[in-house]
This record gives sequence, C-alpha cells and structure tokens, in this order.
Amino acid sequence: MTKKRIVHYINQFFAGIGGEEKADTKPESRPGVVGPGMALAKELGDAAEVVGTVICGDGYYAENIDSATEEILKLISAFQPDAVVTGPAFNAGRYGTAAGGVADAGQKKLGIPAVSGMYEENPGADMFRKTVFIVPTADNARGIKTAVPAMAKLVLKVLETNGEPGSPEEAGYMPRGVRVNFFQDRPGADRAVEMLVKKLKGEEFTTEYPMPSFDRVAPGEAVKDLKNATIALVTSGGIVPKGN
Repeated sequence: MTKKRIVHYINQFFAGIGGEEKADTKPESRPGVVGPGMALAKELGDAAEVVGTVICGDGYYAENIDSATEEILKLISAFQPDAVVTGPAFNAGRYGTAAGGVADAGQKKLGIPAVSGMYEENPGADMFRKTVFIVPTADNARGIKTAVPAMAKLVLKVLETNGEPGSPEEAGYMPRGVRVNFFQDRPGADRAVEMLVKKLKGEEFTTEYPMPSFDRVAPGEAVKDLKNATIALVTSGGIVPKGN
C-alpha cells in the first residue's frame, strides 16, 4: 500500500526557531518532520508519512496574510501532498488564525484536504470551523499528547472517506453547523418522548437539536461620580501596535 503524503504546517516556536522575538520569520520549508511532526509521524504509522514541514512566523503571517498564504501554498505544493495538517495551535490566537487560514486555502486553492487542531475559544476556530476539520484541543501545549493522536486519526479518516469522515461525534472534530439528512428507525415523536422521560428522571440524554448557549454577565453598578471617574476601554478586536 502506498503511503499517503502529509505536509505539516507549524509556527516559529514549534519549529524551534524562537518565540515572539522570531515571530517575523518568513515562510520556509524543510523535508521530513520538525518538532511536533515527530509525534504526528508516529501516530500516522504505516498509513501516511510526513514528507515535509512548512514554517512561518505568527507575526509575519498576521501582517502579510495574502502574500504569506501564497508563499506557504507554493511551499506546500512542492511536496505534492495528499493532505495538510496544521498545528495544533491550542489557544494561541495568531497561530490559530494562520493554521486555519493555511488549511482553508490549501483546500480551496490546492484542492487537497486539511485538518487542524486548536482550543475551542481560539479565534481561528471561530473563523474556520465551518470549512476546516478542526480537532478541539486543550488551551496550552500540555495537551499535545492527546491533540496529535486525534489529528492523525482524523486526517487518515478524511483521506479514507474522501472528505466525509462522519459526524463530529464520530470523527472527533468541532461541529461545523452542517446538517445532513439521514434515516432513523423510529419516529421523531417516540424519540422525543424517550428524551423527555430521561430528562424527568435525571438521566443523561443527547438532544437531536442542540440550542446555542449564551453567557449572562451581570452589569456592574452605576458609576456614582462619572465626572471624576477613570474610564478604561477594553476591546477584543485584537488591536496591537504595528510591529508587535
């Protein structure tokens, strides 16, 4: 059996180049595995091999998204891969954005499947979970022991099924908001009553129509002396000084 060819995308930190001081590292490629790619190659076993690793600094990607993506895709394409694995990025926002962006672009422009991994609250997850198969991970690198095996399992499943690995629960990726029609062996009324009975008994059940959950934040007390108050402006827009 011919092994599938995998290209692994990582940032400058996991490549061992450096931390924030090396975030401006331009895209480069290396044959074979680098850093966490060793664990990925081990989990892939005889089914696939990591033929190359593409590296890019988080800062460089964030400041040059379009051109950096094109550079990275050229490096990936040179390895003639069957699939791309990016990350895991855990809760690193810029790394997650890059990992999701590279995976998404690889699928759309190179026509090859991609799998990524990141924490559910990573900005990259919100941006790309609808188009990329993303394995949910811990919020820091200590979770790499569970993240990499799950990513390896998923990318092999994606390749085996031609991009249809099954439901998120079966394959282990974040829900993508995609509804798929399928046949049940029992009418909906029967299933609904069964769930209701379980709920009334305090037993576990799985709804067939999960509803969104929104956090409720209690507002703070009114400022009594607004004229002499010090006001702090907080934003989640990711606004940082140029060059940071």
